[in-house]
Amino acid sequence: MAFLAMFCEFLSAQMVQYGCVVEMNSGGKALSGVAITIPSAHDCQPTSSDAFGLFRLSFGEHKVGDVVLGLNAKKYGYEMVNHHVSREGYTLTDKDSLRIVMAPVGKVAEARTRYYALLEAASIRRYDSTMSFFNRQYAQQLITEPELKYWESQAEAELKTAYLRMDEYADMMARINQDDLKGTELPLYEKLLSGEVFDALALVCDEPETDVLDDYLAFSGSYPMTNPEIHVAKGKYDLVNIPDSLYSDVMVLDSYTQQYESGFAADGPRYAKSCYYLGMIFRDAQDRVMAENCFRKALRMYEMLNEMEVGNFRTQIDEIKEMLKSFE
Repeated sequence: MAFLAMFCEFLSAQMVQYGCVVEMNSGGKALSGVAITIPSAHDCQPTSSDAFGLFRLSFGEHKVGDVVLGLNAKKYGYEMVNHHVSREGYTLTDKDSLRIVMAPVGKVAEARTRYYALLEAASIRRYDSTMSFFNRQYAQQLITEPELKYWESQAEAELKTAYLRMDEYADMMARINQDDLKGTELPLYEKLLSGEVFDALALVCDEPETDVLDDYLAFSGSYPMTNPEIHVAKGKYDLVNIPDSLYSDVMVLDSYTQQYESGFAADGPRYAKSCYYLGMIFRDAQDRVMAENCFRKALRMYEMLNEMEVGNFRTQIDEIKEMLKSFE
């Protein structure tokens, strides 16, 4: 009786993980005869999938919530696709089935090569398009030469980062099992198949890829100062005449001012003053929205100049802050 009690206790402590093996992109076709092994440290006997692709792993010492590493699935002519189950580990559960995906040998490598080529072509295309845009902006005097050089360095860094992650992304894309996709993932997968790899990156990474051109448009769109506004200010005051510039929101991008700090130190005080005077013009014209935008822009400028220790602009900062209170 004592032995029977011990045996029953052993059985109740045993963890059984159920699972199935399917072939990649086959509509969920079951794959039989797949040998599944777990390292001996996990106290689990090898098993294999049956005619329906089903299997079970029995653990003598593990329980629900434990993580097992090193799971391996083998069948002649096939390779395991979702190898993260082995590398990153699998959490044992009695709620869900462990799904193993297999593909004919060579299919993943073939897809990886194809996606790498698509990623490379798209990255080069994006770089060429971005630089073409900035060169046009410079030719039209919408950005200055330091700004052109800065955004060129950003575009080059973006291309370099893309190359550094290209192998990783291509491999992850090659291992996507279409049968496991659902909802919003399906349109993204269609984009991937059509070669729109940047739109499809959400399938394999949590964070969206940054885009230098989007960064520029968002940056230059914050508190924009257009050429006509500068000319209006210059018509009433003796202000510096410079084209529309990203200096209008320079505090947003610290690395920008760090790289071209000397240029901003020289032109910043005059540019901040022009923003301030322009705010006065709009305030007198009772245009509250434009006046507030210009005052906030001038405030950001003066605060940055103070941080750079170009001079002491505390008086201007305090004066603008008081002025902005009247807009609240």
